[in-house]
Amino acid sequence: MSLNKNLQIILKQKNWNLSRLAKETGINKSTLHAWTVGRGNIKLEYLRKVAVALEVSVHKLAYGEPDPFEEVSEEILNEIFSGDVRVTLHRIERRRAK
Repeated sequence: MSLNKNLQIILKQKNWNLSRLAKETGINKSTLHAWTVGRGNIKLEYLRKVAVALEVSVHKLAYGEPDPFEEVSEEILNEIFSGDVRVTLHRIERRRAK
């Protein structure tokens, strides 16, 4: 799904309108409107502000799905801090092709 559709869906789920999003992010309402209709330039800085205001990841906002790396990281961190995991690092020597 595209950013414009994802943004519309998330705004509807949160019961927000563009005026509120503009107020929360400090981004001009006309800029946000352009995003919702699939036009305009999208600055990464603004995308991040919108994601933070809407309490979603940038990945969720851009792609409409949970960030796969965020979930994995959380799972790994939970295991590490539970005390049930031992991590060992080994240096791997590689042979060079002649």
